[in-house]
Amino acid sequence: MEGSETISNGDLQTWLLDRIAFYLDKPVESIDPAVELARYGVDSVYAISIISDIEDHLQIEVDVDEARRRETVVSLTDYLLDLVP
Repeated sequence: MEGSETISNGDLQTWLLDRIAFYLDKPVESIDPAVELARYGVDSVYAISIISDIEDHLQIEVDVDEARRRETVVSLTDYLLDLVP
Protein backbone atom coordinates (compact mmCIF):
# COMPACT_ATOMS: atom_id res chain seq x y z
CA MET A 1 0.00 0.00 0.00
CA GLU A 2 1.31 3.43 -0.88
CA GLY A 3 2.06 5.71 2.06
CA SER A 4 -0.16 8.54 0.85
CA GLU A 5 -3.24 6.37 0.34
CA THR A 6 -5.94 6.13 2.92
CA ILE A 7 -7.76 2.88 3.45
CA SER A 8 -11.43 2.62 4.27
CA ASN A 9 -12.96 0.36 6.89
CA GLY A 10 -14.66 -1.67 4.16
CA ASP A 11 -11.49 -2.05 2.08
CA LEU A 12 -9.44 -3.15 5.06
CA GLN A 13 -12.09 -5.57 6.26
CA THR A 14 -12.35 -7.09 2.78
CA TRP A 15 -8.57 -7.45 2.59
CA LEU A 16 -8.44 -9.07 6.05
CA LEU A 17 -11.21 -11.51 5.15
CA ASP A 18 -9.32 -12.45 1.99
CA ARG A 19 -6.11 -13.12 3.95
CA ILE A 20 -7.90 -15.13 6.63
CA ALA A 21 -9.74 -17.18 4.00
CA PHE A 22 -6.40 -17.83 2.29
CA TYR A 23 -4.75 -19.13 5.46
CA LEU A 24 -7.76 -21.23 6.46
CA ASP A 25 -8.29 -22.48 2.89
CA LYS A 26 -11.96 -21.54 3.09
CA PRO A 27 -14.16 -19.48 0.78
CA VAL A 28 -14.13 -15.85 1.89
CA GLU A 29 -17.94 -15.87 1.88
CA SER A 30 -17.91 -18.47 4.65
CA ILE A 31 -16.22 -16.13 7.13
CA ASP A 32 -18.47 -13.79 9.11
CA PRO A 33 -16.52 -10.69 10.21
CA ALA A 34 -18.56 -10.56 13.43
CA VAL A 35 -17.76 -14.15 14.51
CA GLU A 36 -14.77 -14.86 16.76
CA LEU A 37 -11.79 -15.91 14.65
CA ALA A 38 -11.01 -18.76 17.06
CA ARG A 39 -14.27 -20.41 15.99
CA TYR A 40 -12.81 -20.69 12.48
CA GLY A 41 -9.61 -22.24 13.76
CA VAL A 42 -7.37 -19.18 13.69
CA ASP A 43 -4.59 -20.21 16.08
CA SER A 44 -1.41 -18.43 17.10
CA VAL A 45 0.49 -19.57 13.99
CA TYR A 46 -2.19 -18.18 11.68
CA ALA A 47 -2.45 -15.03 13.78
CA ILE A 48 1.29 -14.30 13.50
CA SER A 49 1.18 -14.86 9.73
CA ILE A 50 -1.84 -12.60 9.33
CA ILE A 51 -0.28 -9.88 11.50
CA SER A 52 2.90 -10.05 9.42
CA ASP A 53 0.80 -9.62 6.27
CA ILE A 54 -0.99 -6.65 7.87
CA GLU A 55 2.32 -4.98 8.73
CA ASP A 56 3.57 -5.45 5.17
CA HIS A 57 0.30 -4.29 3.61
CA LEU A 58 -0.27 -1.22 5.79
CA GLN A 59 3.39 -0.41 6.44
CA ILE A 60 2.77 -0.16 10.19
CA GLU A 61 4.00 -1.98 13.28
CA VAL A 62 1.31 -3.98 15.03
CA ASP A 63 1.43 -4.98 18.70
CA VAL A 64 0.83 -8.73 18.44
CA ASP A 65 -0.72 -9.08 21.89
CA GLU A 66 -3.01 -6.12 21.29
CA ALA A 67 -4.08 -7.42 17.87
CA ARG A 68 -4.77 -10.90 19.26
CA ARG A 69 -7.15 -9.40 21.83
CA ARG A 70 -9.37 -8.41 18.91
CA GLU A 71 -11.45 -11.53 18.47
CA THR A 72 -13.36 -10.65 15.30
CA VAL A 73 -12.48 -9.15 11.93
CA VAL A 74 -14.71 -6.18 12.80
CA SER A 75 -12.82 -5.37 16.00
CA LEU A 76 -9.42 -6.05 14.40
CA THR A 77 -10.28 -3.71 11.52
CA ASP A 78 -11.23 -0.93 13.93
CA TYR A 79 -7.99 -1.43 15.88
CA LEU A 80 -5.86 -1.35 12.74
CA LEU A 81 -7.52 1.76 11.35
CA ASP A 82 -6.52 3.57 14.55
CA LEU A 83 -2.87 2.68 13.80
CA VAL A 84 -2.83 3.89 10.20
CA PRO A 85 -1.48 7.44 9.95
